[in-house]
Amino acid sequence: MYGLVDCNNFFVSCERVFDPRLNGKKVVVLSNNDGCVIARSNEAKAAGIPMGCPAFKIKEYTDPRQIIQLSARHILYRDLSDRVMKILSQEVENLQQYSVDEAFFLLPHEDVETSHRVMAEVVKKVKQYVGIPVSIGFAPSRTLAKVANHIAKRDPRITDGVYWLVRPEAIDIILRRTAIEDVWGIGRRLSAKLKSRGIMTAADFVKMPPSLVRSLYSVTVERTQRELMGHDCQIANPVDIAHKTIMTSRTFGKVLTDREEIADAIVSFAERTARQLRDEGSVAGSIMTYVRGDRFREDLPFYSNSCQLQLATPSSDTMTIVRQALNAFNNIWRDGFGYRKAGVMALDIQHGGGIQLNVFDPDDHGKLRRLMTSIDSINNMYGRRSIKLAPGIQRGEWSPNQKHFNTMSQTLHFYTGMIDPHSPDSTSSDLERLDSIEKLEDLDQLDPL
Repeated sequence: MYGLVDCNNFFVSCERVFDPRLNGKKVVVLSNNDGCVIARSNEAKAAGIPMGCPAFKIKEYTDPRQIIQLSARHILYRDLSDRVMKILSQEVENLQQYSVDEAFFLLPHEDVETSHRVMAEVVKKVKQYVGIPVSIGFAPSRTLAKVANHIAKRDPRITDGVYWLVRPEAIDIILRRTAIEDVWGIGRRLSAKLKSRGIMTAADFVKMPPSLVRSLYSVTVERTQRELMGHDCQIANPVDIAHKTIMTSRTFGKVLTDREEIADAIVSFAERTARQLRDEGSVAGSIMTYVRGDRFREDLPFYSNSCQLQLATPSSDTMTIVRQALNAFNNIWRDGFGYRKAGVMALDIQHGGGIQLNVFDPDDHGKLRRLMTSIDSINNMYGRRSIKLAPGIQRGEWSPNQKHFNTMSQTLHFYTGMIDPHSPDSTSSDLERLDSIEKLEDLDQLDPL
């Protein structure tokens, strides 16, 4: 029996943990640069605001003055996610985190009534310890567990957040009520193809011959169908596959024309890429830097280009990768253009040992590895980017355009020891806010909730 734990309206719930004034309000969380809606409260859903709705179109669904729009705080969400997963890992076995707010686990064969009481207590514990509401759905397969979890969230008759989709007759009824586009693994294009064949619900999809599903679509779609039939077709313990490429990129808050500001962004991206390489125990054989303009600006010519350079010796050293990323950037920089996005990518990645050294490479790679190990240890202890390269100290106009920060949640998040002011995810407005907070003598000077 598979269980799926899913945090309800996760990003909104995170904001409400630190700002209870948001409870009962129409709240949406916006993507980077405040572009579109990526999370909605139940009240916002009831107002008809769809997921992915551009921020400027919210007024088409309801009075904008009645909607609270918040810029995403991914540092906060990641920390609260870690807390939720830590509690879950203490309560259940074989926990496999699927996303920032979802995790599967395998429930041993126990009495349903006993397991239900235990799982209901888990829901209460997560809410009490972290403040995040969660729902748990149980079913014979992961795809059905997603359906069960959806019911646990939406059905008002379920008051303890736990739902079991086990009996065949119950599964049949639920599948007849589930639209084909709502099935996990059935995307928009595939659902349109299925509807053209008269497949409108999950029950209709289950009735199709599996051989026909495979011949018309793919073996992956057939697995989804068999999962809806109650068969477990997923890999029980998926093996983490090391990355073949690693890229760090960002869309700037506005179009930039200053070379130094974009170079500052390149340094930051290269640092993050190098750190991720070391976290995976990998090295890169080449580094690519790219820049792109804004094709929607008619007053500026559009320009996009990239440059890939080989490293003399495969490396994960920050200084080596930053140097090569800047060299590539200098090769593609052109004056007179406006730039809206840039990124750094590590390619030709090698994992483990067996690195071929270059006799003509002047760098002492053993010394560099020891230096990076020391820097990573200090940053892990005192916060990311506590030690950083001098070119990456300044954080300029390339930061995302986020104007709807919830200062209450940001402040309390910092005081609970969860915000890292040195994180590369922190924006310039973050640092200004933290500077003002540090001038306070104690928490009593903060605005009350």
